Amino acid sequence: MLKVLLIGPFPPPHGGVSVHVCMLQDLLTRSGIPCRVLNINRDASKSDRYVSIRGPLNFMYLLLRYSLEGWSIHVHINGHNAKSWLVAFAAGLAGVAGRQARGSMLTIHSGMSPAYLNTSKFPRLLAWTTACFYRHILAVNSEIGDALRALPVSQERIEILPAFLPNPAALPELPDSFEQWSKAHDPVLSTALFFRPEYGFELLVRAISELRKKHPRLGCVVMGDSESRPKGLPQHIFAIGDVTHDSCLAVIASSDIFVRTTFSDGDAMSVREAIALGTPVVASDVVRRPAGTICFRTGDPRDLVSKIESLLSDASLQQIRSEPAENAMQRLLELYS
Repeated sequence: MLKVLLIGPFPPPHGGVSVHVCMLQDLLTRSGIPCRVLNINRDASKSDRYVSIRGPLNFMYLLLRYSLEGWSIHVHINGHNAKSWLVAFAAGLAGVAGRQARGSMLTIHSGMSPAYLNTSKFPRLLAWTTACFYRHILAVNSEIGDALRALPVSQERIEILPAFLPNPAALPELPDSFEQWSKAHDPVLSTALFFRPEYGFELLVRAISELRKKHPRLGCVVMGDSESRPKGLPQHIFAIGDVTHDSCLAVIASSDIFVRTTFSDGDAMSVREAIALGTPVVASDVVRRPAGTICFRTGDPRDLVSKIESLLSDASLQQIRSEPAENAMQRLLELYS
């Protein structure tokens, strides 16, 4: 009987990897497949949605126990630091020790992982050694896939599979705070980010300031961890904080444009979700984007303003509907089987 053990972060905070792990658990459970999560976020509070880890020894014990019980291991890491690869190394080792066969699966999510693998020999050695334990190694975009193929790893074990998953649940009501704020702003942009340099928040602020010269009521709602947000943000930039994934989708669906200003990226699940919801997307061209995305030159505020302005001034562009985003769920079920 198939039963899946997911190893990775679990929200909160609601980042791309943690949301993917949470959604995958829900979809597997709805499909009648037993699924448990080992939450590698050691600061997370206790929850019946996942198994908490109490240090490295406890982690290894849990890995070996689940492996011996026949659980299929699927590890999710960012891949842009040694810690994440060590987590994958430990899980892969436990999988081999528990089942005497190479059968675990690894997904690498971060767009910064190729740069990390090119920093020195040690990251490449660690990644190559880790990859030896896994039957399938999934990269959420082609850039990550190319970095993995540069390692001495069997090419047939590497596959590009975006992290987008279907969301069968109906969208919830909008957060009250957003509804009140949005009444005073038109048009409304939305974005989801962490307040770190690679997410390009300062670039977005510059573009919004320029756009408001022609659209004085324009506003932008920013979804992300509120603890690290800058102080003194203007009223037209609403940092709503770390909302649930369902609330995030509701905000994206109600906004006029979704914006992604990143300087590095993985699959950017939020981009695919916005497209699936029918919300026009303007995103940096730092990685290949799904069909329907309007791309601007990475780091170029003028081009960002130009692309957003083209949507706001051309009614036909505001009705963009792209082909459905590639859904990873069916392929994952095939790989698990």
